[in-house]
Amino acid sequence: MDLVEVLPNRLHMLRFPIGQAYLWQDGGALTLVDAGNAESAPAIEGAIRSLGLFPERLERIVLTHCHRDHVGAAGELAARRGARVLAHRLDAPVIRGERPVPEPVLLDWEIPLYAHGLTVPEAQSVP
Repeated sequence: MDLVEVLPNRLHMLRFPIGQAYLWQDGGALTLVDAGNAESAPAIEGAIRSLGLFPERLERIVLTHCHRDHVGAAGELAARRGARVLAHRLDAPVIRGERPVPEPVLLDWEIPLYAHGLTVPEAQSVP
């Protein structure tokens, strides 16, 4: 995973092999926008530490939509760090595992990436 500074000491992009997330720092609080795939939690926590910050300060995880490369580590990070997960009300049942993840509409070049690059997260426990 690459870590790219977008705004000095405020906003960083966490670039995964497929997709990205953003870490916003506001004073001592941290907000993660999207959470990568299901195995991303350790890498995200490592990226936070590499910035000299503390994963324990992760207060919010904002999910832009319910695709698996955006919500995968949200439940694990929320459970480990006590972060509040924020998502659209129509996406919440999918994120909680109450409804299946909808299959995205893909362009031809995206099909191999989707088929081989992502894992399906287990049902999430989202507060």
